[in-house]
Amino acid sequence: MPIVLSICLYAVQFLKKDKTLRLNLFTVLSVFVMYAIYFELILPPLHWRYTADIIDVFLYLIGSFLFYFLQKLP
Repeated sequence: MPIVLSICLYAVQFLKKDKTLRLNLFTVLSVFVMYAIYFELILPPLHWRYTADIIDVFLYLIGSFLFYFLQKLP
């Protein structure tokens, strides 16, 4: 999640031409929910390579909060 959210943050900063912009908590949690639903609910029944795992959801959540708090550092 930190990698994906960092790319999103840099894209928003580039498009808005404002390096002081930060992603708000709603945006970070929205990306977390979309990833959790897509990779843990939608993909596993569609392809044998993907497996649903609740631990991954918790790791997505931890990574999301880690990104949210670290992006506020200078």
